[in-house]
Parts: sequence; structure tokens; C-alpha cells
Amino acid sequence: MNSFYKLKTVKVQKDTNDAVNVALEIPCELKDKFRFKQGQYLNFKLMVNGNEERRSYSICNAPSEKSNTLEVLVKLLEGGRVSGYFNEHLHMDEVLEVMPPMGGFNTSYHPTNTKTYVGLAAGSGISPILSNLKESLYQEPNSNAYLFYSNRSMNHVMKKAEIDQLVEQFNGRLKVVYLVSREKHADPIFEGRISPEKLNHLFERYSDIDVKEATYFICGPSDMIKGISDYLKKEKKVPAIQVLFEYFSAPDEEDSAEMSDEFKAIANIESMVTVIIDDDEYSFHLNSKKESILDKALKDNLPVPFACKGGVCCTCKAEVLEGEVFMEKNFALTEDEVARGFVLTCQCHPTTNVVMLNYDV
Repeated sequence: MNSFYKLKTVKVQKDTNDAVNVALEIPCELKDKFRFKQGQYLNFKLMVNGNEERRSYSICNAPSEKSNTLEVLVKLLEGGRVSGYFNEHLHMDEVLEVMPPMGGFNTSYHPTNTKTYVGLAAGSGISPILSNLKESLYQEPNSNAYLFYSNRSMNHVMKKAEIDQLVEQFNGRLKVVYLVSREKHADPIFEGRISPEKLNHLFERYSDIDVKEATYFICGPSDMIKGISDYLKKEKKVPAIQVLFEYFSAPDEEDSAEMSDEFKAIANIESMVTVIIDDDEYSFHLNSKKESILDKALKDNLPVPFACKGGVCCTCKAEVLEGEVFMEKNFALTEDEVARGFVLTCQCHPTTNVVMLNYDV
């Protein structure tokens, strides 16, 4: 279930000077395993300079496009080992190890709906938002979509050719607004980053958006996500179920010290932890004050799935079957998933003497 599969690159194409589009061919025998929902991501495992590296990249495709490839966009990060490899060394027909699609950054569509979907993206955050907006337009012929997309300059706008083509394809049902933070624009409303104040001005300009009724997809820097989602839910009274967001990295939260104190407050106990992986059971002893359950499992060379190890992706997601755990951070699971007993094991410490977790979920 958590295995990596070998997929061949059939497109390695520069999108901007610091981003590359990579398309992977899905062979017929793997089509079921790599069936995906809009907004999901792929986990990659590769060797860079002799070290195993794992990274997650969002899928740009929409399921309704019915492509035999899956495409990701990789932005070059300063000092980024994996992004550097993708941008500077990856070539056509290279075989990469990839895990089947994961993630829950999406909503359900119905052809009878008449809704408005608003994408709020910055930089490489365009990938999962583009996937979501495309699917909404394909699945709901009576719905419309807006994309507010912020970059440093127009030369840094990723996927621009595709976005502009989609505007034409959907004949007015998709409206795109580009914002630039380091260039001047004839209209100042299109300068700057996406912020609550900027979004307020944009809502005034695009008054046909029913702000409280729209569904929002947000992806970009963590401070943008937090600020915009709080603004929509608290100031604009948008129901939380209509405000969806995806973190690419863990937020630098002000309350991290408080969370650390919470961890310090848990009891110091020895626990027997059992994990179920691909129907096999593995057990180990773990002190509640020491490493996370995932880190201990990795230290014991168990085949546990993982990627970010920062509470951002859902790769190490598991269900608590017995006992209790303390989860330090969570930027990926929904409130409903947590209520149903799901946890991110990279952030979990046992708080009872016996704990059993199931990764096969």
C-alpha cells in the first residue's frame, strides 16, 4: 500500500527560469494505483549525492483531463537538493521512484451545482489550486472560477501558458487576476502580495463574487495561508468547510513554545508500540519523552511511509487502534480526521503503556 513504483519521465520542460514541469508516464498496469483526486500530491524517493531524499510535489493535472501522465511543477529553491536535481539534472526517460497519489486538498463536485470557486495562489502554490479549479470547471458546467495568483514579476508566473489557454477554453467561466510584488502595474490593485487587505480590495473590484458562498482553495507561503484563512472565516464569516488550504512547509507559529510546553507536560512513561504496515505487525519499546513514533520506527528500519516529517503532508498518517498518543503539530489532517482517530506519526508520542497504530488506511 505504501510502496514506491518506478515511473518514467516523458517530459522535462522548463516553465520559468526557476521552475520545471515534469510529466511521468503511468503504464496501464499501474493506472488503478495511480488514480488520483484533484489537489493530491506525489511522494518521490531519489538518491542525491549518495543520500536518500524524499519530497512531495503536487499534481497539476485534473482527473477529468484523462491523461496517461501525471505532471508536477518543481520550483528551484536556494540550496534545495531535490529541487536542484529536478531543475538542473533530470532528463527525459529517467526512471523515478514514486508513491501513489495522496492528500485531501479537495472538495466534491456535482454537475447540477452552480457555485463560485476562488483560487488564491502564490508561486508554486499554483499546482494543487490549478488542479482543483480545472476539475470544478470540467465537472460543473454551471459553475465559475476565479484565480488570484501572486508572483514577484510576470516573468515568474508559473503555468502561465496553460492558465491563459484555460481562460479561452472555458469561455468566461474562468477569470484570472495576476498580482506582482516587485513590479509596477498601471493599476495599483494588481501590485503586492495576497493579504487580507489586498483581498478585501479585490472583492470590492470583483463584486460578482458572493464572498460568503464561494469555496476557496489557498496555497502559498504559510503566513499567507494563515492570514487569508483566518480573514475569510473570522471577518467574512465564510464557513470553515468552504476554506481549504494546503501547506508546503510547516508554519512558524507563534504558539510553538506553548506546544512545546504541552509536550513537556505529558507523563514520562515506557510504552509498547505496535504498528501495522501492509498487514504486518511490528512492535518496539518507546519512552514518551524521546523521539516520535515515526523516528523510532525508522531507526528500527521498519518500512514506514514518510516524506516531510514536519506535520505538513499526510504520508505518515495512521489510525490509532489502541491506546493514546500526543500529537505535537498538525497542518494536514482535518478536524474530522483527528476526531476519527487519525494522527501524523512524525509528530506523535505515546501517552499510554500500550499503543497500536495502523498505517494501512
